[in-house]
Amino acid sequence: MDEATHRLRPSRILISQAADALPTIGVASDVGMRHPTNQDYLAVDVDKDARHVVIVVADGVSSTEGAEQAAEVAATTACQYLTACLAQGLPPADDAVVSLFGHAVRRAHRAVLDHPGPRGIGACTLVAAICSPDRVLAANIGDTRAYWFPSSGKERRLTVDDSVAQAQIDLGMPREEAESGAGAHAITKWLGARAADLDPRVHAYSPRIPGWVMICSDGLWNHVPDPSDLAKVFWDFVAKAPAGPDGRPDPNHVADALADYANACGGYDNVTIALWRLDEVPAGTTPPDPPALEQTAPDQTAADQTQVGQPRE
Repeated sequence: MDEATHRLRPSRILISQAADALPTIGVASDVGMRHPTNQDYLAVDVDKDARHVVIVVADGVSSTEGAEQAAEVAATTACQYLTACLAQGLPPADDAVVSLFGHAVRRAHRAVLDHPGPRGIGACTLVAAICSPDRVLAANIGDTRAYWFPSSGKERRLTVDDSVAQAQIDLGMPREEAESGAGAHAITKWLGARAADLDPRVHAYSPRIPGWVMICSDGLWNHVPDPSDLAKVFWDFVAKAPAGPDGRPDPNHVADALADYANACGGYDNVTIALWRLDEVPAGTTPPDPPALEQTAPDQTAADQTQVGQPRE
């Protein structure tokens, strides 16, 4: 990677050589302007045919001892497990896909608990995605998010937060009221210390047209909580990005620009971004049916101001 055009990759990113060689993948992570350390962690890999891209982002809960280590262990464990399973192919059945992500989350959780780090057992949120031209699969615990930004048409959140505000919205409370209530910015699920519910929300989406998948920690989306507004910021940076080795907008530059944008907005938290660009969809692709794996349909206007709490970041 040309250091003259892309800043040095931070230690909080683990990307395989095969994934790093793909011009469709971009990554960035930054400590932000207010925190002494970066408690996010990003792991990226691809299967043996480089058809499926595995992306995992974990965000350490800073109120727990060992949050930084928890995020690193969780992200690397989940990424390694999912990539290894893809050697046998992606399961065709929906329940098998749900089980695959469930096993990945539980392995990550157990690895955090078993980690012999000196700072004790930490906690973190986690989102894992498997991206291919046919289908984008995402699973989350907490409020780290995944988005789909199509080249035309409406953006889509691929995850639903595990938060107090989101739970109240699910029960019918207006978004503005839920977000302003006591404890609204607390997460209801996490991995590691004192975690009780390890069932991830699993979602699937079949792209109809080219576009981008973005996975990010709340260090970005808290500054732009509305998905439509975030899409505008994203596409502005895509339009300004120089061409990569394939002649298309360079995802690494877009990721860097988004991290810089979060810092320019105040940089209140660590920020981590992973991008995957889909240039072509399979021939004959038709509009997808409602995602079969989506356990709770993402509400595009749902609680978009959550912060980690309970334990609290």
